[in-house]
Amino acid sequence: MEKEGRLTVKQHRFLHDAWPHEYPLPSEKGYPEVFDLMSHWVLSYDGVPIGYTGSLDMGHFHFVGNTYILPQYRQNGWHSYLLKVRNANLGLRPKITVLNPIDGTHMANLVKVVSGLGYRPVSSYADVRDIMSEKLFFEILNEGQQLWRMD
Repeated sequence: MEKEGRLTVKQHRFLHDAWPHEYPLPSEKGYPEVFDLMSHWVLSYDGVPIGYTGSLDMGHFHFVGNTYILPQYRQNGWHSYLLKVRNANLGLRPKITVLNPIDGTHMANLVKVVSGLGYRPVSSYADVRDIMSEKLFFEILNEGQQLWRMD
C-alpha cells in the first residue's frame, strides 16, 4: 500500500469537476438532504480518481461523509487515509458523520473505520446539543443509519 507520491487528495466545490463516473446525489443514497450541499475531497491514485468524501461547514461543526471508494480499491486502507486527510484540513471544530451502509458496505466495517479515527457514537440529542439544534438532529436521523461525532 504505497501512499507517498502516488495518492493525492484535492478539494472540489462540485464533485462533477473531478469525478469521471456517474454518481447519485447523497440524498438519493439515503443521506440527509443537507449533504447535497457538501464540497468534496477526491482521492486519486497515480492521477486516477478512485474515491471521494464530503464536508459541509455548519458553523459550530462540520458534517462529513458520503464517502465512496471504487470497489477495486477497497481493503487497502485508502478509505481511512482519505478521511484522515479531509479531517486534518477541516480544523478543530467537531465533525458529525452519518454511517450509511450502501453499495456492498457493512455497518460493522464503517464503525471500525470511524472508531479507529476517534469518532464516538451519538446515541441521543444530548450528545450533540452543544453544536446542533434539536430540529436538525431529528431531521438527519434515519433508520438503518448511525450518527458519530469526533471532537
